[in-house]
Amino acid sequence: MTRAGLWIALAGLALAGLGPSAPAAAREAAVATPLINVQGRDARSLNGVWRYTIDPFDVPLRKPRSRRNFFEDLVAEPGGELIEYEWDSSPTIHVPADWNSEAAELTYYDGLVWYRRTFEAAPEAGRRYQLYFEAVNYRARVWLNGQELGSHEGGFTPFAFDVTEHLSQGRNTLVLAVDNRHDDETLPARDFDWKNYGGITRPVWLVTLPDTYIHDYWLRLKDGRVVADVRLAGADAARVDVAVEVPALGLALTGRTDADGRVRMEAPTPADVALWSPESPTLYDVSVRAAGDGVADRVGLRTIAVRGRQILLNGAPVFLRGISIHEEAIGPVATRTLSWAAARALLSEARALGANFVRLAHYPHSERMVRLADEMGLLVWSEVPVYWEEVSYDSPATLALARRMKAESMTRDLNRASVVIWSVANETPIEDDRNAFLRTLIGDVRARDDTRLVSAALNKNVAVGGLREGEKRVLINDPLGADLDVIAVNQYEGWYGPRTPGEIAGVSFTNTYDKPLVFSEFGAGALYGHRGPRQDRWTEDYQAWLYDQTLKLLDRTDGLAGLSPWILKDFRSPRRWHGRFQNLWNRKGVIDERGNRKQAFHVLKSYYDAKAAEVVDE
Repeated sequence: MTRAGLWIALAGLALAGLGPSAPAAAREAAVATPLINVQGRDARSLNGVWRYTIDPFDVPLRKPRSRRNFFEDLVAEPGGELIEYEWDSSPTIHVPADWNSEAAELTYYDGLVWYRRTFEAAPEAGRRYQLYFEAVNYRARVWLNGQELGSHEGGFTPFAFDVTEHLSQGRNTLVLAVDNRHDDETLPARDFDWKNYGGITRPVWLVTLPDTYIHDYWLRLKDGRVVADVRLAGADAARVDVAVEVPALGLALTGRTDADGRVRMEAPTPADVALWSPESPTLYDVSVRAAGDGVADRVGLRTIAVRGRQILLNGAPVFLRGISIHEEAIGPVATRTLSWAAARALLSEARALGANFVRLAHYPHSERMVRLADEMGLLVWSEVPVYWEEVSYDSPATLALARRMKAESMTRDLNRASVVIWSVANETPIEDDRNAFLRTLIGDVRARDDTRLVSAALNKNVAVGGLREGEKRVLINDPLGADLDVIAVNQYEGWYGPRTPGEIAGVSFTNTYDKPLVFSEFGAGALYGHRGPRQDRWTEDYQAWLYDQTLKLLDRTDGLAGLSPWILKDFRSPRRWHGRFQNLWNRKGVIDERGNRKQAFHVLKSYYDAKAAEVVDE
């Protein structure tokens, strides 16, 4: 067995909780893959005001003693033992939120923060209860009423715990230890180009379920048929009748689960089905019922495929008029946590740009973003933070973490018609360990979902295969391309490197694979309102000139299927140090942090308007 093959095998054991890497890799929730569509269930919000305390030295976790174990929620008695904390006098913080935007003194704090809230409950016999976290960045350990429930690693995917046996009548105390620090085996690793927003960044729910309940389901079109997969969990998930109904289509699917609580049902696609598309984002009311449980959802039906160098949506060629987006709100306060209104504001700017496609980089965005993309008619590229060369591609623990992250993301979003591309990485080096790592992820994705496309953002600036210093013809022949459906490349001609926008005309890109090509990133930094000669960097004029010249380059590129320039909005990044123009912001947005549109916005919009007209004329 090769070295790469050996550590992939070990990673598989680690996922099962076996092998020498299990202690590092098995930092997971008790419910390994959480149920889906919490908003469609009997779910009680635990959002609101919580207490917090910082712990930069990890004291209770390293040296547990009762007098400073925050998770025990102790209260000092008169004349009693010294207790070195007091939750009821600790400062307050909102959940969901990142602590960096909530407290000025924590703006750039990376470390451990303890959270606590109390709530009343009245658990009933014959019911199950789960604590569901939409996301916590980055590591979370969770205690309920002093009992540790488990832990989870990964800042952008949901996790849950079954608390049926831990929930008390009356008052309950929930405590989290949240640590947003990264290391050599995390995803992303230590170095990344966005702000490391720490905290309970997405909503928290207490979910009430029947003893046997619907864990997840997936409705889609495949080979001319409507296919529905349903999985039950709980006390008695085997041999249970299941029904999936789409009333507007007169569609009623029925079946019975197998010994593992799973069932697949299918029927011919109704002749009157309205296929989901950016031009007509039709969503159907869907109900799933089994064993006294019921879940409602709104689901679009469509197909996505490739044919040679074309991407086909519902069987017809589609050009991806895209933009990349970070999960950071527009407005005077930069924050990771997006309300429904904040998420809609980001996607509305993409729509105003003329986009039909958004690359949600560089991690799974909130469920709000993909549900709104369904509603607003935006195709989605969904990514996991396998990011840059610093990732430990030779680590079984890191591979196990990446596989779990992708599984959690996919399970949550399988019913979202907007999601058409699963991306496994961004700007990774060409080397054997990386190739084996990403091919394992690609294999996982294909085994789970054979109805969507798989890609990765390859990196021209490191090497996509054929570029040497001074060359103007770039051959895209990264060996990973053989495993992908869509070839995507990040390139920054005219910004990084010796060339100016005026020299872009001499550059060409050749895709050596007979597959669709997407330029997943290009761009330049510009400070909104800073105008001047177009040759001057950091001006809106330079950025607009670069966009104009790059778009002409793209139109000369054979097999171009789309683009997603970097990026919609200026975003916080502590590794962007230029005091005058960046000031700890990445300024490559076509709008600034407050939503002001730069000149490049209008250049790109004109291009997209023309592209949309070409499609209509065809």
